[in-house]
Amino acid sequence: MTPKARDIQRAKQSAWERQAQRRRRIVVGAWIGAGLAFAALVAYLAWQQSRPIPRTGEDIPIQSADHIEFGQPHGPYSSNPPTSGPHYAQPAEPGFYEAAPPDEQLVHNLEHGYVIIWYNCSALAPEACDQLKSQVRTAMQSAGVSRYTGTPKLIAVPRPDMETLIALTSWGRLDKFDAFDGERIRNYIRAFRDRAPEPNAQ
Repeated sequence: MTPKARDIQRAKQSAWERQAQRRRRIVVGAWIGAGLAFAALVAYLAWQQSRPIPRTGEDIPIQSADHIEFGQPHGPYSSNPPTSGPHYAQPAEPGFYEAAPPDEQLVHNLEHGYVIIWYNCSALAPEACDQLKSQVRTAMQSAGVSRYTGTPKLIAVPRPDMETLIALTSWGRLDKFDAFDGERIRNYIRAFRDRAPEPNAQ
């Protein structure tokens, strides 16, 4: 091999080496970037889990939890919507309602650890009401299940006679607000679902 040929071969090898080094640096950089992104995601999720859940709303004094017969008169509930008090023996089925079951039935659900989302379309146009219902359904679907029963323990019902757009109730707790807030609803459910006298009941 002539000296010129050897020089050409060394130049080619040097170019290949430089290209290989660049590829290695790119691969190493990509792995480092992916590792940093993963570490940041883990740290963010840990921070989210460690954050205290906002406890919105107010405590309402607990009323009698007596069972009453269907249609039997009783004293007024201490809040609108109710959070405790006399109730029928049969709770309502979980889910989204276009027409509300009796308060006396829903209060029994609260005793079992349910969260009830009360929505008020009385001042809304039909399109806005449909949007609100869709937002409530989405919030319910994303709220997970009860740690005691593995079931949603959620009910949504219309409440046209309340003064706010949304109200959330659990046993002895009430939160009211005038604009849909999915995060607030989910936080309330995380904080207050199953906080009731009979959390193991469905």
